[in-house]
Amino acid sequence: MRRKIYSFLLLICLLLSCNGCQDTKETEKSNVSSQQDDTQKEKKSEVRSSFTTKQAETEEAIEEKEQGTELTEETETESTQEEPGAIAASEDTYDYVALGNSITCNEIEEGLWWGNWGMAASSEEKDYVHLVSNWLGGQSVRPVTTTVLDLKKWEVAQKRDDILADYETYFNEHTDLITIQTGENITDYRDTLTMDYLNLVDFVKKKAPNALILMLGETLWPSEDIESAKQAACDYYGVIFVDMTKFLNGYADSYKSALGTEVSGADGGTYAIGNEVVAAHPNDEGMACIAQQVIDHITVNN
Repeated sequence: MRRKIYSFLLLICLLLSCNGCQDTKETEKSNVSSQQDDTQKEKKSEVRSSFTTKQAETEEAIEEKEQGTELTEETETESTQEEPGAIAASEDTYDYVALGNSITCNEIEEGLWWGNWGMAASSEEKDYVHLVSNWLGGQSVRPVTTTVLDLKKWEVAQKRDDILADYETYFNEHTDLITIQTGENITDYRDTLTMDYLNLVDFVKKKAPNALILMLGETLWPSEDIESAKQAACDYYGVIFVDMTKFLNGYADSYKSALGTEVSGADGGTYAIGNEVVAAHPNDEGMACIAQQVIDHITVNN
């Protein structure tokens, strides 16, 4: 009987012991599972944190890039805020240099022409150069100097680059405005026109780096190859091309001089135009039209 009781008690102890082991294993499994879950959560958290950090860095870089672009655009906008033709006196005066052929200036030729200003203008102050100069004087608080150079010898030269040295003393870093009026006398040596105009503009820009440069379109007998060469030089160097379509449209009816037109001479006398070539040049109204096309591209900053 006692053996039976002892055996029964021993069986109960064994059963209790097995249950304890099972609970321990389940607890261990639970702990392991919990640790695995925590590890996975940590990994997920690290991945999420890493992604968030990279995303933040990317957004910050994009924002910085955009700010840099905006700053550059603002700087460029500020640097180009002035109108394309804005000029300001580089010293105590506004220095204007006009290069051109007989429309700009012409030497006195007895019996043909009697002044050293733009041909067919009735007086010096009525040619386009001096109209522009007078307008500048009205806009500026400083006096205006005007230098007029005959570019005809450049037009007719076979090697036009060789002529440029003759003009180099008339420009410097203080020159404020330059107008270039050419083309009407170019009849030969046209195969080098594009390079010749490129070199002309390059020469002027180097000699007068601070000047506003305006290239006038042809006013008499325009030629496509000459105008194309001018346009190419203007586009390449960022020079303003002054279109003369308005003048050309009104040339025959309003802007062309005529035989018999009275003009003043440098000697104070009055003369009548008697040469058809002279009469083909712009009259006072035509000179005023040319001047206005130039003035429309200029803003004076005092």
